[in-house]
Amino acid sequence: MEMAIVMARESGMDWIMHLDTDELLYPGGASEYSIRRLLADVPEDVDMVIFPNYESSVERDDIKDPFSEVSMFKKNYDHLPKDTYFGMYKEATRGNPNYFITYGNGKSAARIQDHLRPNGAHRWHNYAKSPNEIKLEEAAVLHYTYTKFSDLTSRRDRCGCKPTKEDVKRCFMLDFDRAAFIIASTASEEDMLRWYNERVVWNDKQLNLKLLRKGVLTRIYAPMAIVQGLRESGVFTSVIAAAVDNAKVGQKESVDRNSTDHDHEDEPRTSFVAANNARKILNVVEPAPAYRDKDGGASAAVPPLSPPGLDDARGEGLARW
Repeated sequence: MEMAIVMARESGMDWIMHLDTDELLYPGGASEYSIRRLLADVPEDVDMVIFPNYESSVERDDIKDPFSEVSMFKKNYDHLPKDTYFGMYKEATRGNPNYFITYGNGKSAARIQDHLRPNGAHRWHNYAKSPNEIKLEEAAVLHYTYTKFSDLTSRRDRCGCKPTKEDVKRCFMLDFDRAAFIIASTASEEDMLRWYNERVVWNDKQLNLKLLRKGVLTRIYAPMAIVQGLRESGVFTSVIAAAVDNAKVGQKESVDRNSTDHDHEDEPRTSFVAANNARKILNVVEPAPAYRDKDGGASAAVPPLSPPGLDDARGEGLARW
């Protein structure tokens, strides 16, 4: 993210945002269904725009291509009436540790400007001032989490922790991720599939309909249609091919450069651009814990946070949101 800020400035970008490979940006409320238009309408004095996240709610256990097959999402606390959120909390949670199975504090876009720094994957920070931020009322990040059964089975390969409640805390911050790792590490394939259907798959059509009517769940078809269209038109294939070709060119240039740089034969052979940008960043970065947890303790960055729980119904703990 530090390197991306440098590259964004050099490329003349206006905004920067961190998205994982299992996320899409949904420009709800924007004319022309455009991220560019959405951000262009943000007041000039705003430094950071928060996109609350919606979480995928898969209806089958055999999903292969989430972006093309998933249309149902659970809405974020920030986009629901408080009474609806807490009133439907237990039914929406279905026995899981939290309302969302993974994080619930959204992602954010930051305006490119001096002193901009990442504050974890979810927020941005500015060392010269407190960023002026707004939260969008309709747009969201669509988080396609645990959409495939293989997302559960691959969990056991994510770290070397022992499958115990205490040891998994070293590797995973969220309760559901910890439980998923333990199940994936200890259960048979049949038991894992049963657990996956109970905890992840939304196969109770009556409950789904009830939560859809209440607005807790929502249908969003546009990303599915767009991704299917891009795939059928061959855009993905051509982009991937171009990326592979560019990577080969970059590797060749790096090898040629390293092979002629006899003064640094013992140093790691990295790409020139990445190394140069990294050096620029190392010259200006300062340690600045920008997030404080609910007990007032400093943390290195804003972590992935679970949505408000029933203990927060009286307003306790909501300040972090």
